[in-house]
Amino acid sequence: MSKLRLEFFPPYQPTAIVAAFVLYLTLLPRPVGDGVHLFEGADKVVHFIMFGALAGVWIFDRWRAGVPVGLRGALLAGAFSALAGVGIEWLQDVMSLGRGGNDPWDAAADILGAFAAVAVCIRLHWVDVLVDHGS
Repeated sequence: MSKLRLEFFPPYQPTAIVAAFVLYLTLLPRPVGDGVHLFEGADKVVHFIMFGALAGVWIFDRWRAGVPVGLRGALLAGAFSALAGVGIEWLQDVMSLGRGGNDPWDAAADILGAFAAVAVCIRLHWVDVLVDHGS
């Protein structure tokens, strides 16, 4: 599995890239134009993926750096990602940039995606559930 560590990326650069991409997609008025409509509820799937990716890539970055992540640390990554999603929903509302904000279904998708990523990272053995490292 060492081939997946992506050592050519500087520490936490993947996390920074995903975070910047999430902010771009969620806070700009029309980041992908007007004509994108896949199916009803597709935006919820995108929210699930974005905030799952945010939690998952942070856990992955810790794993690839050789810094063990315990279950508590992984749950904190999920909670941080979920809170970021809820906060962005609020920002979309107060920024008045033509984005719908305070959508409880978007927030629910953000939260579910963040914690689903934790479960996936546990399954990939990026989280050490047997020993709590305090991270």
